[in-house]
Amino acid sequence: MGRGSLHRSWIDRGKPREWDLYLCPYQELPPQTDVECTVGDVIPGPKWTGLRTLLNTWDGWREYDHVWLPDDDILASQDTISAMFQAARALQLDLFTPALHESSHFGHYIIMRNRSFFARRVGFVEILVPGFRRPALEQLLDTLDLSETGWGWGLDPLWAKRLDYQGLGILDAVPVLHTRPVGAMRDADLHRRCSEENDRILADHQCPPQHVTYAGIGPDLQDMALSPEELLVKLVQGWDYLYAADPRFLRWIVEHQAPTFDWPDYPLLGVPSSPPAWRGLRAT
Repeated sequence: MGRGSLHRSWIDRGKPREWDLYLCPYQELPPQTDVECTVGDVIPGPKWTGLRTLLNTWDGWREYDHVWLPDDDILASQDTISAMFQAARALQLDLFTPALHESSHFGHYIIMRNRSFFARRVGFVEILVPGFRRPALEQLLDTLDLSETGWGWGLDPLWAKRLDYQGLGILDAVPVLHTRPVGAMRDADLHRRCSEENDRILADHQCPPQHVTYAGIGPDLQDMALSPEELLVKLVQGWDYLYAADPRFLRWIVEHQAPTFDWPDYPLLGVPSSPPAWRGLRAT
């Protein structure tokens, strides 16, 4: 947390809530007299440097069922955060994230709100605003040591693999707003080191990102009975605002879902059948 943190938007003063706010600052913060929270010691450095130190030296987080570790440039209401925890608990998710509001800055489109679903079971949860069931965070805690830069690039695909791609969810019904551009670095050398660290983690642990939605979840909190084709249609419909702005997103959505298809044969007028040609394409 820095001096420009938006955490004040997360709490309605005097309104009951079932969760606590613990700030992990990387610089001195002004007095938090208008916010009901605990302020930890200042730990200089990037987000995951501070959180690695905090989670390894303060055991208070182990008293909670779920832990949310958002960036400090997230605009969210207390009701949204409460609903996020409730949904994660009801869906028994080990690793989860609120979706990003349609107006957000983003790096990975899969985390953007899909209007077709209450939530989605996925193969990737980004490091931006991740939430954890406590046993899952305990299981993944040692991975923070892999991020020498402290920026955490490459940790999210590793988390998914460590959890065997089970219990991962994006909560579309409780979106938050990410207010700053993603990956904006003035230091070219830092950007290079973060990119190299990301590539090293992915290569060493053989964990390429899986930007796949495995199932859609309805407002009744039940998995929707959809064939792979029907799921793809719903995804495309729910993300229409993305490819309306940039048509490439339509291709990427289809390509990322392609591995979930069990391709049948399509005989046409005696011509030997084959999967559609775009099956072999890859998003850039």
